[in-house]
Formats: sequence, C-alpha cells, structure tokens
Amino acid sequence: MLRAAIVLLCLCIGSAAHAGKRVALVIGNSAYQHAGELANTRNDAVDMAAALRTHGFQVLDGIDLDKAALERRIRDFAAALVGADVGVFFYAGHGLQISGTNYLVPIDAQLRSASALDFEMVRLDLVQRTMEREAPTNILFLDACRDNPLAPNLARAMGTRSADIGRGLAPAESGVGTLISFSTQPGNVALDGTARNSPFAGALIRHLRSSSDDLSAILIAVRNDVMRETQRRQVPWEHSSLTGRFYFIPSPPAVAVTPPAAVEPPSPPVAALPSPPVAALPSPNAVVRAPTIITGAGATFPYPIYALWSDAYKKETGIGLNYQSVGSLAGIRQILARQVVFAASDLPLQSAVLERDGLVQFPAVMGGAIPIVNIEGVKAGDLALDGAVLAKIFLGEIKSWNDPAIQRLNPYVRLPAQPIVAVHRSDASATTYVLTHYLSKVSTDWRTKVGADTAVEWRGGNAAKGNDGVANAVARTRGAIGYAEYAYAKHDKLVFVRLVNRDGRAVAPTTASLMAAAANANWEATPGFGLILTDMPGAESWPLTSASFIVMPKQPEDAAATREALKFLAWAFAKGDRLATELLYVPMPDNVVGAIQRLWAAEIRDAGGKPLVARPN
Repeated sequence: MLRAAIVLLCLCIGSAAHAGKRVALVIGNSAYQHAGELANTRNDAVDMAAALRTHGFQVLDGIDLDKAALERRIRDFAAALVGADVGVFFYAGHGLQISGTNYLVPIDAQLRSASALDFEMVRLDLVQRTMEREAPTNILFLDACRDNPLAPNLARAMGTRSADIGRGLAPAESGVGTLISFSTQPGNVALDGTARNSPFAGALIRHLRSSSDDLSAILIAVRNDVMRETQRRQVPWEHSSLTGRFYFIPSPPAVAVTPPAAVEPPSPPVAALPSPPVAALPSPNAVVRAPTIITGAGATFPYPIYALWSDAYKKETGIGLNYQSVGSLAGIRQILARQVVFAASDLPLQSAVLERDGLVQFPAVMGGAIPIVNIEGVKAGDLALDGAVLAKIFLGEIKSWNDPAIQRLNPYVRLPAQPIVAVHRSDASATTYVLTHYLSKVSTDWRTKVGADTAVEWRGGNAAKGNDGVANAVARTRGAIGYAEYAYAKHDKLVFVRLVNRDGRAVAPTTASLMAAAANANWEATPGFGLILTDMPGAESWPLTSASFIVMPKQPEDAAATREALKFLAWAFAKGDRLATELLYVPMPDNVVGAIQRLWAAEIRDAGGKPLVARPN
C-alpha cells in the first residue's frame, strides 16, 4: 500500500495523465437465467458507457454476459489497457461475498454446488489486479451489492460453511493509484430503485455528466444524493489510494500533487471503546486557507454518520468531509504517516502509544452490544439476564432456558425446557470486544478462562460472520442467543435481552441508557480518554456501551486543516445529535463534550505552540 512513496507517482490536474489514453469496461448483467431479472442494470451500463465516452474514454461494454463472455471481455479490457493512463471498471448486476472474497455473478450462474466458486463466478480481485498491472490510475464502480436470490442455493450447497456467505460485498482494499467505490457499505444490500437507473448509478451518471469537480467531491455528492433518495438506508462507500486529484472533465492549470514520504509506520496496539458533544470555536468563515475537503480514515462503524454530518455541514459551510472507512488499524497507520487530518478507531489506543507518537484521542459517537435471542414465546425485552448468568451461558455451563438461575431473574416469564444454542462472531470485531470485556469484569471464570479481545477462544457454540451472520443464525435456530451491534439490532428489530446493570436495575438498550453509561464515566481522569464503557455505574446505564474514537496529532503539520476538522466536529457535537439518533447512533452527553473541548484547547497546538481553538467557557 505504500508503493506511492517509492514510485512518487504524480497526478496532474488537467494534465495528460488524466486527458491521455482512458479505457473503461462497463458491464450490465440483468437477464439472469436462474433468478429474476434485474430491472435497471442494463440501463445503468448503457448510460454509464455513454457518459464515459463523452469524457474521452475508449469504452468496452457488455450486456447480459455469461461466464465465458465475461472472462473474454476482461481479457479484451486487459489488452486495451496497455499504455493507458486511466482505467475505469463499472459493473451493475449481482455480486456475492464468500469468506471475505468478492465475486461477480454472470447471468448463467446457478450456484447449486460449492464448485460454483471456481467454475460459475468471476473474482473481483482478478479485474482489479488486471487494471493495476497495466494502468497507473484505476477506478472501480461496483453496483453489485443487490439482494442476491441465488445466495441461498450456494448456502445450502456449502452446508456448515454457509455462514461464510455474507450480505452485499466485503470490504476491498485498493492498491496505490486505485479507488474502489461500492453502491452501499460492505455487508449491506443496495436498493434497485424504481426509476430508469438504480439510486447509485443514477446519481453517479448524473454527476459524471455535469460536474467539473474532482472525483472525491463527486463521490461525496453521489453519497448525499443516494442517502436522500433511500431515506439513508443506503450509504455509498469507497476505499481510495489515489495519490492526487482525478477529474473526469479535465480542468486547467496543471498542478503536481506528490504523495507523502515513504516510511512504513508501526502498528500500534489497540484496546477498547467510548464517545463526545460541543464548544466555542471560531466561525467557519474565519479560517484563512481552509481546505474545501477534510480528510479522515479508519473505523467502518461511524462511516454512515460521518457521511450524513458531512452532507449537512457542507450545506452550511461549503466544507466537505472525505472519510475512508478502511478499518481502525488502517486509519491509525494513515494518521501516523500524516496522510489524513484525523483517524477513527473503534478501540482506544493505549496512553503510552499516544504519548510516543504525539497524538490526542477522544470519543466521537457511541454504540454498544446487545444480546439477542430466539426463544419460543419470548418477545423483545421480555427476558432479563445478569452478567454472571450471561457468562455461564456463553461458557456452556447453563444449558437450558428453564435453568433455575434464569428463572429466578424472570419469575413472570414462561421459559421453555429448550436447549440453549450460543452463537458468536467468527470474525474479529469491536462488538465481540465489548461483550467479552463486560463478561471479564463481571465473571472471574470468564476472565481466567476466556478473557477480552476482538476475537477469543469460545467455549463451544456456533460461529457466524458479522452482525448479519449472527443475527441470521439466531433467527433460524430455536433456543439461540447471540449478540449484535446496537444500531443493527435496533434497525432490524431483533429480540433483545434486558441486562441487570451495576446498580441492580434491569435496563433495556436505548439511546438514553447508552448515554447514561457515558455520562456516568470519569473521562478526564482516564489518560487519552481511553475508557471502556462496560458495567458503568448509574441506575439507567446500559452495561454494554462502547464508543468510536477520533485520533489526531497534538502538533499537526497542517494547522489550518486540523482547525477545520475541529470546527466540523464541534458542529457535529452541537447540531448533529438529531442526525445521529436518526441513524441509530448515540450522541455524546454534554458533560463529555465539554471535557473533549477542554482537551482540544489544552493539547492541540500549531507549530508555534499556540492553541488551535479557544478554551470553552
């Protein structure tokens, strides 16, 4: 990923690098032979091809391609890319992720046996490698995150491995000089829409035809259009390793953009999760040399709310946010290399790491973990558990739902003599960390036998990948218990469990109970704000609360950009609560926001040692 530092690739605004040889492959698969026809993918491909030709691209296209034809078209694309400056790939149709690998689905695929992985589908990374081998700048647009009716066929064929089949597409990393854009977030399903084009393709084509902005600004506009059209159910996502600005419509004067210096930063150890609100900063209009786009990278969890805040903030100030949801560790690497203004991490860095690398850290937005169940006759909120019982269930020591320990906590609930089936995440996740951290606090047995981490050695039970994998496994298994991230569980109306908190109250997971956990925590006494909000005091506190963190340099290289980012975050704390709750995020309580803003004033300074923001009153 750091080839850019070695190659020192230089992309020029309006230069021959962007106006030279441009080649595109545009595919629209609609008439699936063993599934229903997709309504608008053919239109999406036709309209995209026309838009690209208008901008000087040599376009190879294909409609309704079977596997042989799709592979043949990719070979033609590889030949055409030789000597090209820019390659673009657009695909509209069905896609599939299996064990984290993304596949494009030709129209003749049946997916009735495990051999379909090799003989009926085409791996997306084959296309990406082909492009990166031939052209220095590559852009992939994937409108392939649609609900795939063929997936159940493959799930049945794969049997016990069917949990490896995930919703939508898996996150994809781009090589240097490459940008990958999905029609919605990894693990989510995009909408087909009812117009001529899908929501994503329609917005993308519209902006490509009319906008003279660079690609980053176009994708922000596309994301905002899609979020509006789908009532925020669909949030386009991208991963970029472009080393300069790219323009579909070349614009004057040539300005060279050189990538940052080439040092592979160490991977910092990561630990846990918390969140914030707002203070008095200078007016957005007061900043001289302020950037038009704030750059950030990191955790996938806060990506949708950052996108929504960005849309609202840009309307108010003209300043946008380009946030790459590349994962917490990748974001930390980028902030260490000073490639972005801020990083986001779902687990706080250790105070020693912050001190060593000259960083500050503070919580930005909250979520949590929620136990979910499938018990005959039990509705959401009917069942209450405490930490000790929950630990024994996941340790395999309590085996039936009518166990006396569970019945004592639920004297008025009729519990069946049904075996308990515990379901846990097969992949590493912050949600697993929150659950296991809580269980380690409340159960000595759990702490000594299993411990707390993003992935642990579970004591039996079934494994599934992602929130959706666990939720689906619980939904189809009588007597199952699992856990899911707060927003996911609330959005999908999963059957949640109330938990007995430290004060002895059985509370439900709500915005108020998660905020109570944060409000009752002693943030400023914790170095780096590195609090893990499990088992917090307070009668209303939810025991499995977590936060996503922002990480910034104490003395940034670009003080103006950092000041603008702080103004954006201050605005989000002051005005973004309603937007956060609409997307089922939990905003930071006011007392925590005040502490965060005091941290900004005390520790974030320019090269001359002057604070970038004033201390709040």
